[in-house]
Amino acid sequence: MSLISIVIPCFNEEDNVVKIADRIRSIFKSQLVNDNYEIIFIDNGSTDKTHEKVKDLCKSDKDIKLIINAKNYGQLISPYYGLLQASGDCIMQMVCDFQDPPEVIPDLVKEWKSGTKMIFAIPNNTKQGFTLYKKIFYKFINFFSDYEQIPNFHGFGIYDKEVQRVLIETNDRKPYIRGQLLELNFNNKKYYYDAPNRESGKSTNNFFSLYTIAVEGIVSTSTLPFKLISLIGLISTLLSIFFITIGLISEFFDSFFFNYEFSLIGLSILLFSSIQLLFIGLIGEYLLVNQTRNQNMPLVVERERINF
Repeated sequence: MSLISIVIPCFNEEDNVVKIADRIRSIFKSQLVNDNYEIIFIDNGSTDKTHEKVKDLCKSDKDIKLIINAKNYGQLISPYYGLLQASGDCIMQMVCDFQDPPEVIPDLVKEWKSGTKMIFAIPNNTKQGFTLYKKIFYKFINFFSDYEQIPNFHGFGIYDKEVQRVLIETNDRKPYIRGQLLELNFNNKKYYYDAPNRESGKSTNNFFSLYTIAVEGIVSTSTLPFKLISLIGLISTLLSIFFITIGLISEFFDSFFFNYEFSLIGLSILLFSSIQLLFIGLIGEYLLVNQTRNQNMPLVVERERINF
């Protein structure tokens, strides 16, 4: 008998938390009768009645657990932290709005029991909301990334406790779970499903939140942008030195190739700007390498936890 942990991050999901808990429990009672479950809701600073409703669930079912964050830590850190708190033999992440359908849980558990350490659940269709921007994002991040990202993959899937152990040991303070999982060398499979529309409520995603995720993804999976900045700075520096030299030669031979006074000022500005750009790129690379080594702040500060 295995313990299956299901981590559900939520923010203002008062219309969905009870329904998704009931749906998951029903699936375990009918299709996974030989397994136990724990459902971990991690509330990311909701301003509605989300955590009150989950607290009521916790009173009636000790296998439902709740973590209330002290503030909203964003869409990347909160679910990652919830995954680290699970105690199951395997851990599943899914969203609260039913766009990750609970009906696929038995298939994912079956794949895990066959010996696969990581099963990536990938929707065949791009989920609702900013569809065009999401498609552009995956094209963009795959151009920059040091390793190929999976379009539409957002973390939903099932992961063995050994995967969790490695993530805990990594102690990443700026986690990008979609990229981290793809870096691990555990055997894995892809599981495709059709993502339904959001069952109720309204998504809190907006352009700026998706932009933040995109930036985090690029910074976490690639050093190429910083290398490009350094390369552009180097090329600009060399070109400005070249044209300054041409300007000095032209002035020396009384040539009208340059208006010396104005061209030299402009090229000097270009030179120093290029040098600055070069060093900013180099500094960026150092910061990227050391960003997780020098941070001792807690990943999440909890306001409350129940049934742990």
